[in-house]
Amino acid sequence: MSLVEAGVPAELERILDYFQISPKFDGEIYFCEDKEAFSSKLQFEPPSWYNAVAQPGLKQIVVFVKPEQSPSQIAKLLNHELVHWALFQLPAQARRQIPLWLHEGLAEMWSDRGLAETYQVSLAWESKNNSLPRLSSFATEFGEEPYRASVGYALAKEFVVHLVGHYDDELFLRIFNNMEAGRSFDQALVDHTGLSVVSHEKIVRANLNSWWRVVQEMYPHFFLFLVLIILGLVPFVVSRRRHHREALHAVWQSEEDEVEMLAGHNDNIGDE
Repeated sequence: MSLVEAGVPAELERILDYFQISPKFDGEIYFCEDKEAFSSKLQFEPPSWYNAVAQPGLKQIVVFVKPEQSPSQIAKLLNHELVHWALFQLPAQARRQIPLWLHEGLAEMWSDRGLAETYQVSLAWESKNNSLPRLSSFATEFGEEPYRASVGYALAKEFVVHLVGHYDDELFLRIFNNMEAGRSFDQALVDHTGLSVVSHEKIVRANLNSWWRVVQEMYPHFFLFLVLIILGLVPFVVSRRRHHREALHAVWQSEEDEVEMLAGHNDNIGDE
């Protein structure tokens, strides 16, 4: 646990620098090994899927550490909360304009925690079944149900990754500056991309709605397996082609020998 804690100041500094946020307050990090201690420290009963919470009002980040979690998983979980901690330090006008799903999408992008993998979520499959919720349904809460919450987290991350991939790392800096000036997130997004949240979400959902994406998400190792099969078959194919060439060569050689024998026999007949 001490190794995780040792990396906190440097990681928080990187996050604050990425979003160009000036630190305004400090806090403590608490690690709990059971659900009762976790709830007690939070001072409320969290949904079953909660693993950590950043509480700037109490000046604390509380992490529920499970026995099966590796140090790298705990580090990702903590990094997720550090993004929340940083965003809570934005100017009030900007901070109040951030929808909850965007908070989580940015935190998931940074930490690459993979909450969706925990509950085996496939956004593409949800899209194909017309059961993918709208981002707007996660504006203020993710609910009690773990699977639905993980779908929301995954969709929010997909949206954020889409924006960063199509624009640049400074997009959110410009958006937050506009929000500080009084613009809503949707208005600021239009200001800098020309498209609204709804329009960008349509693009994201269209990209998800393909069988190719379904296969990628449901069988993440399928393509590696396919490549390994192809590479394994190469020597066999080469060997088969070599044997085929050798067989053809033997047939041609046999036919040439027969032709030469016939030609010699005809010459002998002529001499007689």
